[in-house]
Amino acid sequence: MIGIGIDTGGTYTDAVIYDFEKEVVLAGGKAPTTHQNLEIGIEGALDTLPEDLLRQGEFLALSTTLATNACVEKKGGRAKLIFIGVEYKTVEEMYQKYGLPHPREILFLDCADSRWEQILAEALPELKNYDSVAVVQIFAREDGGKWEKRVKEILEDELHIPCVCGNELFQERNVLRRGAGALLNAQLIPVIRSFVCEVRKVLKRKSLKIPIVVVRSDGSLMSLEFALEHPVETLLSGPAASVMAGVKLAGEPEALIVDMGGTTTDVAIVENGAAIVEKDGISLGQWKTFVKGVFVETFGLGGDSAVRYHERKLYLDTRRIVPVCSLAARYPDVKAELRELLELEDGSSIHFLHEFLLLVKDIRGKSGYTEEEQLLCKRLKDGPMILSKAAKSLGRDPYSFHTERLEREGIVIRSGLTPTDIMHLCGDFTAFEREAAELTAAYVARCVGMDVFNLSRTVYQMVQEKLYCNLVRILWNRQNPCGKKYKNTQKWDDAVAQSFYMAQQKDAGMCKITFTTKAVLIGIGAPIHIFLEPVARMLGTRAVIPKEAPAANALGAVLGNVTAACKVEIQSKYNGGGIEAYLVSGLEQGEFENYEEAKRAAVESAKKMAAELVVKRGAVNYTVLVESKQTAPVVNAEKMFLSETVTARAIGKIGFPAETE
Repeated sequence: MIGIGIDTGGTYTDAVIYDFEKEVVLAGGKAPTTHQNLEIGIEGALDTLPEDLLRQGEFLALSTTLATNACVEKKGGRAKLIFIGVEYKTVEEMYQKYGLPHPREILFLDCADSRWEQILAEALPELKNYDSVAVVQIFAREDGGKWEKRVKEILEDELHIPCVCGNELFQERNVLRRGAGALLNAQLIPVIRSFVCEVRKVLKRKSLKIPIVVVRSDGSLMSLEFALEHPVETLLSGPAASVMAGVKLAGEPEALIVDMGGTTTDVAIVENGAAIVEKDGISLGQWKTFVKGVFVETFGLGGDSAVRYHERKLYLDTRRIVPVCSLAARYPDVKAELRELLELEDGSSIHFLHEFLLLVKDIRGKSGYTEEEQLLCKRLKDGPMILSKAAKSLGRDPYSFHTERLEREGIVIRSGLTPTDIMHLCGDFTAFEREAAELTAAYVARCVGMDVFNLSRTVYQMVQEKLYCNLVRILWNRQNPCGKKYKNTQKWDDAVAQSFYMAQQKDAGMCKITFTTKAVLIGIGAPIHIFLEPVARMLGTRAVIPKEAPAANALGAVLGNVTAACKVEIQSKYNGGGIEAYLVSGLEQGEFENYEEAKRAAVESAKKMAAELVVKRGAVNYTVLVESKQTAPVVNAEKMFLSETVTARAIGKIGFPAETE
């Protein structure tokens, strides 16, 4: 079987063709990711592959960091969260812990109140301004989420926008964490739909009628239809694909897989030749979810990280911007704007006047945006504008000009100085417009009192330092879980940073802080070879950069199976004389007199749900395994049965239905 893999990352879109029988990559290539029009980058990546091999492809597997990047950069569609049966006060006390919005921004319904449908109806005019809605009910597992389904039915009839039910995504009880995951899923629906739409356009132009599958956060695959309804499952799609490829390519039993892209760096841990899996659910930035996936630590560091300054000191922002060298390759007039800036400005401004604004999405006809926001987007339709001129076109100055919301929602993106631009100055990467990078670096150097040479060296060192410090943190927390209490303290951060500078010095004095590891550093991603080897030397280990590293994510996309896991809980019901009955969650008739009957019902229910879910995700041939775990403390030398969790796990091969238009 021949499979095609595509990975759309923050900077590049990679493509590979893989022969499953021979287990070899037949061809690979890449093209810059074009965020304002993803199909350009997708088609560009496919154009690098031999036409005859492309025609032999039997399916297309997609992985992407779009969902990951949306979380890190706090972007995505507009989504509204509705809680059913959840107390306002509970959310007010805990919302920040789970990444939820302030309860003022959440709609609360109580279905015990006969007026709940009226309250929902009164909220409809406001809900029309959203792209999607997430509905989460307390104790949804007990009744199958019947109130969630009723609210979804009403909203879809009235609003005709996607409505996500928390019970359809997660089975766990923690309603606030389910709420965070469901809201995130709703926010990501426009992101994944837009992405798939672009892919389909490219396939149609190339007359490739092949089915599409998508990589989940645990490295397994799911059908396209399932992915469109459950985009939160792609939360670590790109990183999971890189982990799959890293394990396959390097074959190291103890390793860190370090995948540096344009926006983020993703780190996974390999022990005994297999990647560690996150059992309790993925946490990414502010979001705490129940999404199951490979253990991946993600932090904001990539080739497109913004290089900025504060009080004349350089720093790396976590925000992704378009490298100015890339912008100038598409818009040559950018260089003239930068020359004018250098002539007129003395470098004393604190408002990053060297940065440009670029339109990504057209918001014409969309409500919920101010007149000024609409006007700015109209101005940007003709091309990017340098910050001062964009502000002036609206009668503003840089001090009172605000674009945060448009940037957060992915309508507008900035362009400016990035490590990718510095790579052009150092000759490590030369795909775009070097002169634009030189002009921008000259302006930023003026703002921080440096020359361009020292600025370039400082940026490289900042990238290495951030990479080093995060790898130390990840390794330390893995080996010393109790050490997590130090990770947010300034003293711990200062000590690790000090060890970085000591590791660079031949003579660090009479006392030296040293961190070392036996784990091999496996580099994935286009820019990683520039930075990983020096960091590996500082950590007393070696770096392995597979030759397929630049397109490894696309390779990982085609390697997965389809998996699904479902849990059913058996709980004891006690009276004064002992256990009166056994309650099985999720069943209409879920009360049984004896344990054996309850266990059989729980096993059959879990197996049925796992089978249904793995088929829904796209499997055609699958097997189901069941395991269980009891909670039965010993009291007075006797076991006291409290509960038992029955877990059914299904694994199978992806099926390939004919792709439709």
